[in-house]
Amino acid sequence: MRTTVHVERDVPVPMRDGTILRADVWRPGEGGPWPTLLQRLPYNKSSSFMAQHIVGLEPVQAAEAGFAVVIQDTRGRYSSGGSFNPFFDETEDGLDTIAWVRAQDFSDGRVGMYGASYIGATQMLAASAAPEGLLAVAPQLTASEYHDGWSYSGGALQLGFLLLWVAESLAPVDLLRRPEGPELDRARETLLEILRDPHAAYARLPLDRDDLAELAPYYREWLGHPARDVFWQVIDPGAAHGRMNVAGLHIGGWHDIFLEGTLRNYTGMRGRAPSLWARESQHLIVGPWAHGNLGDYQGDLWYGYGGASAALDLTAVHTEFFRAAAERRPADLPRAKIFVMGANVWRDEDEWPLSRARETSFFLRGGGAANSARGDGRLSQEPPGPGEPADHYVSDPADPVPTAGGASFLPGVLLGRNSGPKDQAAVAARADVLVYTSEPLAEDLEVTGEVVVELHAASDAEDCDWAVRLVDVHPDGRAYGVVDGILRSRYRRGLDREVPLTPGEPEVFRFPLGTTSQLFRRGHRLRVQVAGSNFPRFDRNPQRLVPVHTAGPGDMRPARQTVFHTAARPSRIILPVVPA
Repeated sequence: MRTTVHVERDVPVPMRDGTILRADVWRPGEGGPWPTLLQRLPYNKSSSFMAQHIVGLEPVQAAEAGFAVVIQDTRGRYSSGGSFNPFFDETEDGLDTIAWVRAQDFSDGRVGMYGASYIGATQMLAASAAPEGLLAVAPQLTASEYHDGWSYSGGALQLGFLLLWVAESLAPVDLLRRPEGPELDRARETLLEILRDPHAAYARLPLDRDDLAELAPYYREWLGHPARDVFWQVIDPGAAHGRMNVAGLHIGGWHDIFLEGTLRNYTGMRGRAPSLWARESQHLIVGPWAHGNLGDYQGDLWYGYGGASAALDLTAVHTEFFRAAAERRPADLPRAKIFVMGANVWRDEDEWPLSRARETSFFLRGGGAANSARGDGRLSQEPPGPGEPADHYVSDPADPVPTAGGASFLPGVLLGRNSGPKDQAAVAARADVLVYTSEPLAEDLEVTGEVVVELHAASDAEDCDWAVRLVDVHPDGRAYGVVDGILRSRYRRGLDREVPLTPGEPEVFRFPLGTTSQLFRRGHRLRVQVAGSNFPRFDRNPQRLVPVHTAGPGDMRPARQTVFHTAARPSRIILPVVPA
């Protein structure tokens, strides 16, 4: 059967303030009206790569399946009018666009939204206002808020992501809309400087500079609000999960920078959506992917042909999900589908998180100062005794520990060049990294869920970072990162307030490293790395209680860090172990 698809380009969509946004409309050539799928993006609605490939839904196939599709440039981007101010206009503009869609002859009034990354933000911010007619959202590789898990993590700035996002995706188009003149010339030079050598741009201090503010004024605002204050609270869709009476298809990646937001969106809407239908209409898919890379090769490892998103046919998954939502029936999809790395298989689950996972502690043991140089720190399920000596290292922001993989967003992002499971040999060999390694595993060990670290530690500084990574050590000695996290000590009592350390005073630092699903094979070993930085994924802590974003080279100081592991102060990593 032959199907004709009609496409209208640059259709005007008026907003309440008179600004005109523009959209492309894809619809079946005959019949109608149809349920309508809406994508609102800042990355060019006419780009087949950004508007189709990255988000996993082909509009032609969707139209052939009986949907109209509207793809819109957000305010201030490409063909749309107005000025771009990330996040802050997306709720009202989303409401106005949904209302416009429902009023069109091609639409039957039932609307779904879809898309990845910032396009997930446009969905969640619109859904937070509970617009009439919005039945379903499919946020992919996106966050649940825009402070922790987007701009910051554990209180540390996600420098690698934010600066590259501005330079690669946001600023170039913004500059095309500015009038010629000295200010534009300066902004162009700043942008070219970043793009010529991103790593040199990461290293420049202070982080908050006039040239960057001239290039992207919103970047200065993000830097100026390091705590989770009212600036972030007014654009927090996670706080509105209880108002979102919509079905949800939440798609994430174990190595994605926004994974925790994907999981929080799923659990928040599954637990708090206002109707039983909405709560029962939440679905979760998590692959072995990083941000922008849904392929089968991540970092230094290949996950098999089944690891690529193409193995799932995400267009078919989307169309079944949206059709079920429009028909108010259960979707023919599993509650959760997760990729178990190490085993390299997909597995359907009836729940998330997995209630059968058991918290299992592995304790940091022995080793002494600079144990990474000798490789003699131990990781054991046996708790430490009363007299084990502490481990020490010196954290120096002038010589930070370099980022090696993980949920990063660094140059080469679309290839996963610097994200996911990267070899840790160079990091583990550093004198400022403590390493704790288990004996070879006698049996396979599956870790699926949130990994948490509990450090009994002290610093001689008034602020410091704790950067911890879980590592899979292969029998031949190759060691690949699995999941890692960071805590800026000044925010240990909460991300909304700063509390200085008392130098030399032992404290308990408990924080999540992140969530994973990893099978550690028999004969492999577990390893934990403890450091004071992870740069440039995260900004450097000057290790003084000064504003980090305005700190210069003269504000940086070394700090002596101590990690305890005794019966009274048992540092440990807590793993969600799934029984065989």
